[in-house]
Amino acid sequence: MTYMDIRALVLVNRTPEELTDLTPLSTLPAALLEVVGKTSLQRTLERLHQFGIPPASVVSDCDFLVPAPTNGDGANYLMTARERFWRAAENAFNELAQDGAELVLVMTLGGYAEIDVEKLIQFHLDQRARVSQVYTEAKPLPVFCISASRRNDAASLFRSQLGKCRSECPMFMHTGYFNALANARDMRQFAIDILTLKTQTKPAGTEARPGVWIERGAVIEKGARVLAPAFIGAFAKIRTHAVVTRCSSVEHHAQIDCGTVSENSTVLPYCVIGAGLDLAHSVVGAGVLANLRRDVTVEIADPKLVGYIPAAAGHRLLNAALELTTFLPKQVWQGLFGKSQPQQPDLQTALHQTSPSLGSAAGYQTPACDSNAAEKFPSNLAVVRRYGQQ
Repeated sequence: MTYMDIRALVLVNRTPEELTDLTPLSTLPAALLEVVGKTSLQRTLERLHQFGIPPASVVSDCDFLVPAPTNGDGANYLMTARERFWRAAENAFNELAQDGAELVLVMTLGGYAEIDVEKLIQFHLDQRARVSQVYTEAKPLPVFCISASRRNDAASLFRSQLGKCRSECPMFMHTGYFNALANARDMRQFAIDILTLKTQTKPAGTEARPGVWIERGAVIEKGARVLAPAFIGAFAKIRTHAVVTRCSSVEHHAQIDCGTVSENSTVLPYCVIGAGLDLAHSVVGAGVLANLRRDVTVEIADPKLVGYIPAAAGHRLLNAALELTTFLPKQVWQGLFGKSQPQQPDLQTALHQTSPSLGSAAGYQTPACDSNAAEKFPSNLAVVRRYGQQ
């Protein structure tokens, strides 16, 4: 393919349809929810960079979108009011065209798609198209390749909120990975797919041992177990005798208290799971639990069960840094890599083993990351319970 000036315009807005099932868990749109350490926005920007696309322009109506200072994506972020969102997107497209862009990739993020950008661009050129759109077997995606010189076609597209092309719009078939991220079940499946290496995008952090990814600042206390595949986010805390297993994802600054088992679940940022509980097949955040087996979302008022760390707590980062320097080196070395630890199986072996955290006492046997395992759960097993007289 001849060299061309290709730019990317990434749109992040709050779509009511996409937020219907996620709103109780988070006020963030799907594109800004972290899954296994990164948002779909971050993963998309990384993927564009891998294809040699210059840093993207990101237009959002989310005034709380603050780029992480460490991701180094170099993107140009433009925040705008919701009522001006599509006008701002059109203006951003025009600025890219004036800056010399020949083709502009326009992506509205809600879900996450691993599109082959080179094939999309070649398809657009072969079709001699003004605008090309990406689609899957299920539906069209809000992803377009637009010739920058066709500003009237672009204007018509933006003014219809990407709903209608002004002229014939060839459809590029996307056969790679796609997750709509429309609800809690999609989010959980996305975490499973990343941790089991079914996506090209990888977990954040460092793979401390096969199938276990840990981000900087995470604290895993002595006696806690993290069993592959699993993810522990930045400055998250896994307390003594807790178990994190079967594709569980504990996002940044979340906590799993003493003796609690997290089984095939996602714990969203700043969420605290209390002591002595079983958490299974669920997504938890801000005092709300979405149980995937029963397909229900419930509020949990008792902070001893599910609590929340205010994100604005000014001293948290300092405390985490101090704890990291005094606690983590010793505990990670002794707890994760010490000679007393048994040899860990590789990831593929771990994926086909029954969970060692609950074992036969749980009343069922199933491979570690069976995405349909929720259907095999015994009907009398509580999703969250206190040990003792319950």
